[in-house]
Amino acid sequence: MPERDDELIAELRELDTWLAVPDAADQRAAVRARLAVPVRRSRWKVFVASAAAALAVTVVAVEPARAAVTDVVVSVLHIAGIEVRRSDDAAAPNPRPSPLPSTGEVTLEQAEQRAPFTVLLPADLGAPERIELADPDETGSPRVVSALYRGGTVRFDQFAGSAAMFFKQAAQAEWVELGGAMAVWLPGPHTLTYVDRAGKERTATARLATPTLIWEKGSVTYRLEGFTDLAEARKAALSLG
Repeated sequence: MPERDDELIAELRELDTWLAVPDAADQRAAVRARLAVPVRRSRWKVFVASAAAALAVTVVAVEPARAAVTDVVVSVLHIAGIEVRRSDDAAAPNPRPSPLPSTGEVTLEQAEQRAPFTVLLPADLGAPERIELADPDETGSPRVVSALYRGGTVRFDQFAGSAAMFFKQAAQAEWVELGGAMAVWLPGPHTLTYVDRAGKERTATARLATPTLIWEKGSVTYRLEGFTDLAEARKAALSLG
């Protein structure tokens, strides 16, 4: 345990290089502005706003691949439409998982026509071997568009919305840098469960997923599964377009 503590202390000290500290003059101006707030204004609102700003700086400041720091700071991570929960005793996934609701194979052109967002694919992966649409609404607009590569060993999912549509239970999760933004890297196998439109976890879809990179661009969430090497996954993700 002492060695683990020493590693954590060292990593926390290194975080100072990732903190975006405002200029001293800007800080003084901000303090004066807060002191000028009328007494009748809710001090609670000011406190909440300050705490939220501090938390945002802390999360963005976490240096990529600081797994030990992530372990201590957070047990639930949210990346737009995906929720990652830390757990060392994840329940065994369904041995015979079912596909996502109402999954159907389509052409790329059909996916582009039906999806409620612009469908993008990683150029580095070439043409997908299969494209699937899942969980459509009453108009036929799908909730998830999936592209499969390399015999199905590499899977690329994309969907719009901020609801937690995929629930991941993993022993380790790491914040990583991706083109100047933040992403989450799950380096090991983890349980993946789909959350339907009604917000219900579909245990029948639970399966053991391979290493996965998760990120958001605009209003769309992406998850790239199947690369065991973070550098390769990052390279494929950055070729999205």
